[in-house]
Amino acid sequence: MMHSLLLQIATTNLPTAAPAPVKEAESVFEIAMKGGWILVPITFLSIVAVYVIIDRWAAIIKAKKGGDLVKTIEPLIKEGKIDMAIATCQASNTPAGNVLVAGLKTIGHPVSDVQDAMESEANLQLDSIMKGMQYLTIIASVAPMFGFLGTIFGVIKIFYNISLTDNISIGIISGGLYQKMIASASGLFVGIVAFIGYQLLNASIDKITNIIERQCTQFIALLRSNS
Repeated sequence: MMHSLLLQIATTNLPTAAPAPVKEAESVFEIAMKGGWILVPITFLSIVAVYVIIDRWAAIIKAKKGGDLVKTIEPLIKEGKIDMAIATCQASNTPAGNVLVAGLKTIGHPVSDVQDAMESEANLQLDSIMKGMQYLTIIASVAPMFGFLGTIFGVIKIFYNISLTDNISIGIISGGLYQKMIASASGLFVGIVAFIGYQLLNASIDKITNIIERQCTQFIALLRSNS
């Protein structure tokens, strides 16, 4: 009886093992910040891509406005009010309007000269709308490369540390590797955004090209009907 009582007291006084600390889950931002220095150029590329996409999208929306200018200026052309027709097209402040201005300024010359003038102006207008879009194609190619480069540097560092510490535990390898894979994910994400942005902008520019071509065709037909 005494023996069991002493055993119970001794067992009661034994220190209990402290529970293992549970590591709190990190937020997405905290994980992203562990990507390393390679995130600096990737972040810069993302800022450039977003700026170009927003800037060109605003220019495209503006270029689509103006309506059917040829029908608007048709009465003015028939009445010989070329200056008023030019002012109307300039007031639209659109690529199609500027192309029509180039045609209106060459009225009286052969139709082939009018077509050449409008074609040259159309090329200038489209080049202006596409200004900066080449950066999106560059970013779409370069950003993933930066990401892979960051991952490769990370893997090199992991194996270098293993060679120094002679410790190849899963915790050390996986902990360092997941941090470096952030660089690849970030680079791929920026590259995808730039690629999609370029494709969407390019499709919208094709629509503007069709608008300009249709206006030019109507304008030339109008001149030929009045000659």
